[in-house]
Amino acid sequence: MPQKTPATPPTPDKQQLKGEAYTLVLSVLEAHFPIFAFFTVAALGSLHAYFYSLTIAGLCLLIWFALRRKWSDLKRTDAYQDLALTSLFLTTFFGLAFLALQTTSPSHVAIILFMQVLFSYLYHGRRPGETLDRRHLIGVILMTTGAVIILFPDNLSLAPGDGLALLAAAIAPIGNLFQKRARTRVSAETILTLRTLIALPFVYLLAVLFETTPDWSAVEAQWLWLFLTGFLVFFISKLFWVEALHRLPITKVNALFAFSPLMTIGLAYLYLNDPPTASQIFGALPIMIGSYFITQKPNKAKPPPSPSVS
Repeated sequence: MPQKTPATPPTPDKQQLKGEAYTLVLSVLEAHFPIFAFFTVAALGSLHAYFYSLTIAGLCLLIWFALRRKWSDLKRTDAYQDLALTSLFLTTFFGLAFLALQTTSPSHVAIILFMQVLFSYLYHGRRPGETLDRRHLIGVILMTTGAVIILFPDNLSLAPGDGLALLAAAIAPIGNLFQKRARTRVSAETILTLRTLIALPFVYLLAVLFETTPDWSAVEAQWLWLFLTGFLVFFISKLFWVEALHRLPITKVNALFAFSPLMTIGLAYLYLNDPPTASQIFGALPIMIGSYFITQKPNKAKPPPSPSVS
């Protein structure tokens, strides 16, 4: 019998291309998240909308986890700490995003959440003690300027929803870092399944304590938006997100994610008849351009010239 030739492991270039493809697909799906969630938040309340969306995602993930037979991952106790921290920070991130949608527009939420690129760079993009080079400094200034234009369009008072979205953006890179570390030990299916199952009881408890429980008829009326959020955003998109982070630096994933907020602005106009405001347009542009500068590799310092022989 002819012997099977061993499968050739994917090259770094192929891994990078696959990571970029995952990022582009998830960008399209994530652009719809503020729109889908907006409808459910308005009808059910922020935390209840999050809980029911998460429940749908949890069911999908459990089925996928069983089909993929990832039970052996549960024995990887060395990943437990990173899994727990991933669940803590990313559950908080989405909880804040849902809460933000109660008092600000989906377009604002999408643009402000993209500020996680800036926070990701500030947390992870530089070595300790390293100073900003010119391109990165330009990126930081542009993104900060864009954020100020959006957050303070008329005066220096910060809208509650905008503040919650900004806090979520600051938290996201921390969760993504622990998620990236966990992915080196366990599969994406395991990370997403466990993080969702850990989050569910806590989100439900908070929803019951701080919100009025909606009638089941109201939940049924929102089944389509809940399903789209749970299945497309919390299941499919997050699988792509974890795999993209596994193959690419966090800052590059965020940079490729740049057109997602702009798409959300278009979707808000299409679905909600909510045209972009002047502050959103003039704020989004420097944020997107600044993300390009921030994610560029720093210029290598030229070696000093050799002393001439006299």
